[in-house]
Amino acid sequence: MEPLIQSSHHAPRDVSGVANRPCLSRRGWNCGRVREWFRLHHAERDGYFVRLIVLLLASLTAASASATEPPITAAAFAPNGTSILVGSQRGIAVLSWPELKQTSPLPTTLAHVNDLRFSPDGTQLAAVGGSPTESGGIEIYGWPAAKLLHRETIGEDIIYQVSWREDGKVLATAGPDLAIHLLDESAKGIRGFAGHSREVTTIAMLPGGYFVSGSRDQTLRVWREETGELVRTLNNHTNAVHDVAVRPGSMNAPYVLASAAADKTVRLWWPVRGRLMRFAKLPSPALDICWTKDGTALLAACADGHLRIIDPDTVQISADIEVADRWLYTVAAAAHTGQAFVGGSNGVVKAVEQGQR
Repeated sequence: MEPLIQSSHHAPRDVSGVANRPCLSRRGWNCGRVREWFRLHHAERDGYFVRLIVLLLASLTAASASATEPPITAAAFAPNGTSILVGSQRGIAVLSWPELKQTSPLPTTLAHVNDLRFSPDGTQLAAVGGSPTESGGIEIYGWPAAKLLHRETIGEDIIYQVSWREDGKVLATAGPDLAIHLLDESAKGIRGFAGHSREVTTIAMLPGGYFVSGSRDQTLRVWREETGELVRTLNNHTNAVHDVAVRPGSMNAPYVLASAAADKTVRLWWPVRGRLMRFAKLPSPALDICWTKDGTALLAACADGHLRIIDPDTVQISADIEVADRWLYTVAAAAHTGQAFVGGSNGVVKAVEQGQR
């Protein structure tokens, strides 16, 4: 194969005018010849770098052209289980389940949709996101009419996640502005909390008047909702926390919470007591986690494109399912069917049997 840059053959240059000058290099070369060598050498080197940059730009352009769809960053099953809502930079789409055929879009003004959550009674849907470094937003829809009820701007940066209180009257949001916002059912602000030193990435309301936040500062923090008191700081993770999920059926203390982080672990906690119960080590970081509806398994969507199912009692991986060759950003468990939805890079949407390997 021919080299990227061909050597140039130049006619010998007349350097007689400098040949007899007394200035010599350390190696005894005439200074004029040294300058000539550097001129030719640098010209060839510069040409190489120009071509290299052109090749790199062409590769990046080709990669961008192949990635025509934005990643799926949010998903929530409709209460009747016959459809699933998915969010991305294209907005919110309603897909049939398990066929995953688009039935209708849900109008939204959110430039990025980062999270979708139905209220505990299934009558309302909260969507959060916004525009990075500009504004965060929340939209609340009545369901199943899919009618917009409330829309509010929250802060000056995007919102990552939202969680409903068990009675559906209060919501909590997490985002990169280091603050946690509590909202009423019309999305109006009630109060804010601060305590993390880096972006707040995840939030979960607990029964009994508590909620838990996770952050890129590697900690989980347990708060008392009514007073804003910081009850516990859980610092066992050794890298950024990605997600938290409350185990179904944990309606009485001590409650069970799962957390996933960039340290490739999923940890199970009694959060209010501040006790780490056990943890699972994964081959790849989980970016999103959710429990099956009966709480017997934990589903982890991982950065290597695998869906991993974890037994919470043994913290062993009971199934490892290769879904895609790129990042999975969201997972949702279907009710009563043993299936799960996963979404990820380049618009990947798939229905997965939890028992497959």
